[in-house]
Amino acid sequence: MEKIRFHITVKGIVIYNKKILLMKRVRPSSDGLGYWELPGGGLEYGETPNQALIRELKEETGLTIDIVKPAYTFTKIRSDYQTVGIGYLCLANDDHVILSHEHTDYRFVKSSELKEYLNEEIYQDIIYTISEYYR
Repeated sequence: MEKIRFHITVKGIVIYNKKILLMKRVRPSSDGLGYWELPGGGLEYGETPNQALIRELKEETGLTIDIVKPAYTFTKIRSDYQTVGIGYLCLANDDHVILSHEHTDYRFVKSSELKEYLNEEIYQDIIYTISEYYR
């Protein structure tokens, strides 16, 4: 039987002053999702998804966040493994981002500007989440 590998990841829709944090990758996504993404990354063994998100956000942005709630799930199937992800709605305590080696730029953007930066898949996940949050 073929061994199937899974990668579990977490992403944060980080809001500060009603703007959403986007990160620009060093190179475009191998999935064709472009340069701009939400911050986040993979779980390490023994971590909960919440712990992983807090750690990843600190590593990639230097920000301390408050998690509001898990907001959506997503999956990507590749030739040799499948990524399963949890997207969270988060609030940043400030906007003083310190970039890691994984990104070259960042922006806090209004929801009306998101389409200029993001692939449609990511855009729809964010719009769904923030429309529910801002009801």
